Formats: sequence, C-alpha cells, structure tokens
Amino acid sequence: MNNFTKVLLTAGLALAGRAASAQQLLDNFETTRLVDYPSPQGTITAVANPGGNGTNTSTSVGSYVRDGSHYATISLQLKNNARFASVAAYVTGNKRITLKFRSAAPAGTAVQLVLQNRAKAIATPYTYPQGNFSGVFNATTTATANTWETLTFTYAAAPSDGTVTATDIDQIAMLIAPNSTSTTTYYFDDLMGPELSTTAAPVVTDQLYDNHEGTRVIKYKRNLTSGGFRVDTLNPYKATGNTSNNVLRYSRSNQQYDGIFIAPVGAAIADVSPFLSNARQMTLRVYSPAVGTTFQITLQDSVRGRGTYPAGRHSEYVATTTTAGGWENLAFSFSNRPDPGVTNTGVNELVILINSNTTQGLKLYLDDFTGPRLVGYTPTAARTSETSTAALGAPYPNPASGVVRLPISLQKAAVVSLSVYDNLGRQVAAPLASQEHPAGTFEAELNAARLAPGLYTCRLIVDGQPLTRQLSIE
Repeated sequence: MNNFTKVLLTAGLALAGRAASAQQLLDNFETTRLVDYPSPQGTITAVANPGGNGTNTSTSVGSYVRDGSHYATISLQLKNNARFASVAAYVTGNKRITLKFRSAAPAGTAVQLVLQNRAKAIATPYTYPQGNFSGVFNATTTATANTWETLTFTYAAAPSDGTVTATDIDQIAMLIAPNSTSTTTYYFDDLMGPELSTTAAPVVTDQLYDNHEGTRVIKYKRNLTSGGFRVDTLNPYKATGNTSNNVLRYSRSNQQYDGIFIAPVGAAIADVSPFLSNARQMTLRVYSPAVGTTFQITLQDSVRGRGTYPAGRHSEYVATTTTAGGWENLAFSFSNRPDPGVTNTGVNELVILINSNTTQGLKLYLDDFTGPRLVGYTPTAARTSETSTAALGAPYPNPASGVVRLPISLQKAAVVSLSVYDNLGRQVAAPLASQEHPAGTFEAELNAARLAPGLYTCRLIVDGQPLTRQLSIE
C-alpha cells in the first residue's frame, strides 16, 4: 500500500435512526483472529487494553503506531486464502462495518476503509485505484481523547477498479487520520465486517518439496538454524488433518529471528513471479499448540546478502494458524518485497520463520511443504501418459466413487508399478506393486471408496519412465 497516494476522504457519520449491522467478527485480538496485517505503514501489535470502559472491556486490543506518512495504510488480509462473500449490502448501507476505536487525539479523527482484491491491489506497476472495489467507507471519532467508542462506517462513492466485483474482496485497507503526518498511537478492537465466503479461492501450488515419506527436493541448513529439528520423525498426532506416518519436528529457540533455512537440491528455483500476485501459493501443513502462530516464508538470494536486512530478501509470505492442537494446511500469501534488486529468477534459498520478532520457545510439527518449482520440473498434470513402448489409458469411470479400472498397454515386457497420489504428492494407494509384466494389455483396479473426494494422480512407472493420468473422486 505504499503507492496508495490518492484517497478520496469524506467525513463519515452514521445515518440517523439506522442500526448498524454486520455479520462477521474479523478480529478481537483474543480468540478470533481472521486477518493478518502484512507490512503496515507503522507498527501493529496486540497489547493490553490501555483503559476499558463500557464500550470495550476486552483484555487485549490492537495498537497501531502510525508512521507519519500522509496516507499511512494498514492492510487487513484474510487468512488462509479466504475471501468475503458478496459485499454489496455494505455498499447500499443495508449492512454496516463497525470498529471499536480509541484515540489519544481529540474528537474528529477520520478513519477510512477500502475493500480490495489483494492480488490486484499489490500488482506492479501500481496505478490508483487499482484493486479497490466501489468507493470508500468513512467514520469520524466523536468521543473525547483516550475513550473507547464504536465507529459505524458509511459508504461514499470514490474512484474504483471496475474489474473488481463484490465477490472478489479478500482485503480491507484501513487509513487512520489520512492526509496527515500524525505519529499518534491508536487502539482498535472488535472489527465487524462482511461475512466470509464458504468457498475460499483455490490454492494453486507448484511442487511438493518434502512430505517426509519419500519425496524431498530440498535440504535443511542446520548450521544456520538456532532451533532444533528432526526430519522424518513419527507423527505424534496422526489423525484427521494429517494421517502421514512421518513429519518434521521443530523446536523454536528463544532467538528473536530463529528460522529454518532451506535450499533446493538438484536444480535451481525457477521464476517465482507467480507467487508475488498469489496466482500460486506455497503451502505447509502444521501442528501448532496455539491459535495465532504466525508463519513467514522468505524467498532470498543468499549470495546477495543474508545479514543486513533487507539485502537479499526477494519477497515475504505470511500465514497464521487458526487451530490449536490440531493439524491445518496453511496457504501463504504475499506480504512484502524488501529487496527489489533480487530478480524473480535469483532466489536460491527459503527461510521459514515462526512467531518472528519474539523470543518465544515453541514446539511444532510440519509436513507437506510445497513451494516454487525447480528448473526442469514439469507439473504432474502436464506429464505424458504414453511413450513409444507403453501407455496408461484413461481411468474409468472418471469421476468415480467405487472401483476404478486403469488400462495399461506394453509393447514389450517391462518392470512396472502403479501408485496413486493426492494433490499434495502423498501416496494414498498402490494398486500395482513393482514387478515384471509381459507385453500386452491388462487392467489394474483401484478401490476409490477408501479415498476422500478430490483430484488424484495415477502414476505408472515403466522401466523407470513415469506415465500419469488424472482421476477425480466424488
């Protein structure tokens, strides 16, 4: 949001006699944390309530120290690739966004919200009002200094991006005291806004890096990691969410920026530009003891610089846990581009930081890490299903829910094996063990009733040559 250089500001007053209405609590800085705050222009932290009153008796609230730039902006990004359902009712005023707010300044502090599509809002080059939906939502404080009040936001027309629809919104930009150089500390809490869609935008991944059960195209740099970790350890919480036998155990040290340093093996990292727009995303399955554990992945060039920030840091991506004591799959969204000097093909290292900028020790478990593809890697869906000497026919029926038949044709005798993988690269079935078969045509069978609905890859290995087909399970 550094390029948010033009803002139409209209003083917002709640319409008389009209009750505020909003359906979704987005953040109360305690039990409900549905948004992240990537790269705010200023500092945001969860702090103790500096002084409760009848409006807000919460123990924890958000603190925002404005950085003094004219249009200092906080981006509130929905976690885990979520998006809002239609926001049309908030434009018409049938529903309202509300926020509990406290300012050290006297009455008259303006607060403005803009609903955005994040991928378009952060795309470069930026041209205002790129990524902004419809207009703006305004409110103005009326309480005396250092007093909590509930702000109700009123819609006002403003320049917008005509390509952003009411169901494309996954981010809210918040400006406090816009067009000023204020460095005041503001407090906010209990943001109530648009409902979340029941269907998140699809996560598109590139390549499985490590599943701790046979697939590993990365190495871990132990000498750069302060914490302790063990790969391929037994999964102590094997249950719904992750039935894998093996995972990575990680004990975070009390170092402020303890990170797991990772490098590719066998090939360089290819162009990472699709990750800047969230067209593709990195994913990581995690088991955390707490809600609100923040994960950051940094793509960087270790040659350009690893010590002095931001040298060498190509881009940063964030995700936050929403489950305590359970497995969940995090999808990482772009948050920052610290060093534009690192090209999109110049990344040679990844760093995973957990609860960065804290000294908190923590034990977690990680699994099924996906990231940018390596040079020479072809996505499974694009791989061949036939060679001059062998073919894997289309599975039938497809989609399926019961027994699936997979036709195999060999022009000559060969050693073959057939396995089935889910969309994270984990083997879920092996209909045909590795063994020699004579030339001819035959079928393998798969009992699909034991598989969860979704998209799978059937992989036939013929004398070391992979052939693949896609299979959909209903």
